Amino acid sequence: MNWFYETSVWVTLPLFLILFVGASCAIVIGLRPVVARLVDDRGEWDRALAHVTGTFGVFFGILLALVAVSVYENLAHTREVAIQEASRAGALYRASSALPDRGGDRMHETLDAYLRAVIDGDFPSQQRQVLPTSSDAQVDEMELILQSLEAETLTEQAEYKQVLETFDTFIEARRARIDATSLALPPLLWAVIWVGAAVNAVLIAFIAVKRLRLHLLMAGLLSLFIGLVIFVTADMDHPYAGSISIDAGAFERVLEQVVDEPG
Repeated sequence: MNWFYETSVWVTLPLFLILFVGASCAIVIGLRPVVARLVDDRGEWDRALAHVTGTFGVFFGILLALVAVSVYENLAHTREVAIQEASRAGALYRASSALPDRGGDRMHETLDAYLRAVIDGDFPSQQRQVLPTSSDAQVDEMELILQSLEAETLTEQAEYKQVLETFDTFIEARRARIDATSLALPPLLWAVIWVGAAVNAVLIAFIAVKRLRLHLLMAGLLSLFIGLVIFVTADMDHPYAGSISIDAGAFERVLEQVVDEPG
């Protein structure tokens, strides 16, 4: 499915809707002769179909709503952890300024390299739904720097402790950002959604409408809306890929406003 996320939304959205609506209209055209042969009592048929359609519509609508909300919450959570990591990287950059034995300068250089590795390496990998490794070397380097330092005075010890605490929270945020790379709906749930969409198209085709154009219009409008909901849900399903996704903007701002700040 990488092609879906790598292709422009101006291509995937129209293509998806055309295929989705076209399939629904094809089901209507294919089942109309069957319905015409099977339906003897229109009144009884309409009552039974209204009950089945109404019940199914409630459950399918609830399913789509819950899935869409769940996917959006995953996206919002991923955005939050990315912002937290970027802000804690900035806090670590400022806190490490007072480290002894040129530790601050070495940390600054490593954090600069880390932010650039995240922007240029991690995020492109995560957009391809691959766990990133570009910034691993800088994290190891920061850990080695902190382990090599010795704080002698009480002031240095207090500042060193603060840096270590900031580094721990930074690592936690980084782990959360990386873990979100594989965040997605289970395939079984997607299978249920597609089965539900197919059943919905069949139920619409079962409606006994005399005019084919009116029947196709009804099926087309309903499938258009359902298709839009499914498309947006799929586009948000992987937080770092697609048109609705998390980018490296937070890290770019920290790099510009904190690391590359004049003076």
